[in-house]
Amino acid sequence: MVGVDKKKLSDILKKAAEKKEEVKKTKPTVSTKPKVSAIPKTPAKGVSSSAKASLEEYKKTKKVDTSAKQAEVLKTKTHQDLINAVYKVADELKVEGGPWPMLRAAGWGNFTDDRGKLYKGPIIDDLEGLTDEQKTALKKQLGI
Repeated sequence: MVGVDKKKLSDILKKAAEKKEEVKKTKPTVSTKPKVSAIPKTPAKGVSSSAKASLEEYKKTKKVDTSAKQAEVLKTKTHQDLINAVYKVADELKVEGGPWPMLRAAGWGNFTDDRGKLYKGPIIDDLEGLTDEQKTALKKQLGI
């Protein structure tokens, strides 16, 4: 190379490489995982009344859907199906006294009189004599 000092050029290239290494070492690492915050189940303060109304409407719709599904499934069940489900739930939850207290609490104490009859009573959620835990387990047992 004409008119270029090779030693000077070599020093410049060496310094550039050192700076590049220095930048790599000091470069902060950035997390690629986005932060996800939990969505509150109830609207926060300052949420518009229309948003609250929409949430309430959604909850009502969901409950109606659940109630309709329960009614649809229950009308296909016989008294014996419900007795069997209560026996399994009572065993699962270790209900004191076995299944009979649950059957009576649900108002189903007379189901043994006509075991093959289709159920025509209220949905599980509307049975006042059962606990929420018993209702949930019973719905699960019945496939609701």
